[in-house]
Amino acid sequence: MYSSSLRQNTLLNPLAAGSQRSVASAEVIKGIVLSAAYFAFARLGLQTRYDGPMFAVAAALIFPQWRPCLLLLVLSVQDAPGQVVPFDYLGVAGISALMILTAALQRFGAPLTMETKEFRGLLRLGLVLVIYGICSSAVQQHLGLHQQSQTRPYAIVGSLMAMMMVTGYLTHRELSSDPLSSIRVQTVTACILGHIFLIAGLQVVMGPMFGASPQGAEEMKQLFQMINGGARSMARLTGPFLSPNILASAPGLFMLIILRYKTNPHISPQFIVCFFVIGMTAAFLGGARTMLVFYLAGTAAMTWTLSPRYTILAGVLMVPLIILMDIPWGELLVIMRLKDLHSLGVRGEFWQATLQYMDAGDWLFGYGLTHFPVFVKTVLGYYGSDPHNWILSAAGMFGLLGLLFYAVLIRKLVRKSFSFDKKERAIAACLLLFFIGREFGNTQYLLNNNPLCCLYWISISLVFFSPADPNADEQAV
Repeated sequence: MYSSSLRQNTLLNPLAAGSQRSVASAEVIKGIVLSAAYFAFARLGLQTRYDGPMFAVAAALIFPQWRPCLLLLVLSVQDAPGQVVPFDYLGVAGISALMILTAALQRFGAPLTMETKEFRGLLRLGLVLVIYGICSSAVQQHLGLHQQSQTRPYAIVGSLMAMMMVTGYLTHRELSSDPLSSIRVQTVTACILGHIFLIAGLQVVMGPMFGASPQGAEEMKQLFQMINGGARSMARLTGPFLSPNILASAPGLFMLIILRYKTNPHISPQFIVCFFVIGMTAAFLGGARTMLVFYLAGTAAMTWTLSPRYTILAGVLMVPLIILMDIPWGELLVIMRLKDLHSLGVRGEFWQATLQYMDAGDWLFGYGLTHFPVFVKTVLGYYGSDPHNWILSAAGMFGLLGLLFYAVLIRKLVRKSFSFDKKERAIAACLLLFFIGREFGNTQYLLNNNPLCCLYWISISLVFFSPADPNADEQAV
């Protein structure tokens, strides 16, 4: 629709087309400048440990139309001298407050579409779940059923969960109503990916703690496998994050955002190749096994959406090539930490302890938002904030209602996977694989107080709307 209308406007009014190109070029330059400035503040940290978030909030105040993109920038850095955890919350909360204030002042705002209403229904279900979690935690603590963490107050944790969800929804509303969102988002996300791999590449040369804040470096020193590599003899890199699994997963979400905002209604083979290369590189640098599988499955899903016939043909042709090629499978298994399939490390300990501990009442009603850290510290003797499994995590915090929420989300993504729009189908299929597969062996952020929860909700919104057509107003006139 966008490309056809653009061609029509170009033929009917060459001056309008030239003006559109000028506006697009100006927006690209603005996006690059804002991104470069933000990364400079975050990386240098000349004044404080929260220079990056403060710059993002100030820029969001001056340039309200760039707030969603500035939010994406804040979510792309977790640890740097000028943006140290938990100060990333400062950037998200500041931009979120500006979005909420604007939405309150503009009581009607952008018109609600059917898909926006559907996404809002999912948000309401999530907020109801959070309210239930806070109330459940209070009851558990008051009656002495399951002690909640003193260092992670459940009321604050629940409030942050709600804030991340609402911010993701407001971002969806602003982007879906802005005709220039396509240009802005593509520019900023491209800069984000460039920054992620620049830092990760420098870590390959300079060491795994390059670019980390003093606080972040101290945390990484405690993880022998990340620094020394364990059996694979290569450190698990983190890029601008604190976790190698986030380094492996974040580029995939940003690539899906780019796909949604591309003006071409179809998925190009070039994009699929880029998704595969970027994803596999991130999974390799982070040593993330689940993400390695995700990028393989996600690439297959995109290719299938593009052409089922060619996907089958490519699979058939690749089998003899794989057999004939002398691939060092043993070395690859060691690199991706898959040599010993029977050892799940800390995950295995979490899963075994949680399954033995949870009774029928816990599966039905949950044990509260912040009981798991107390339980792990008592039983296993070390800290753990999440069971690293979406089933155990959702059921543990919210009981049957948490699993019901995931069931509703999965149902919506399955339905979207059979839509008529190819990009929507591909994104929905990838998110379905991501939430079921990636979250099965990692910390789940969909129902979490971490700022990455906001990125997850922004990613979910991609299947509930198409970017606004910048030529719609002109065509109406």
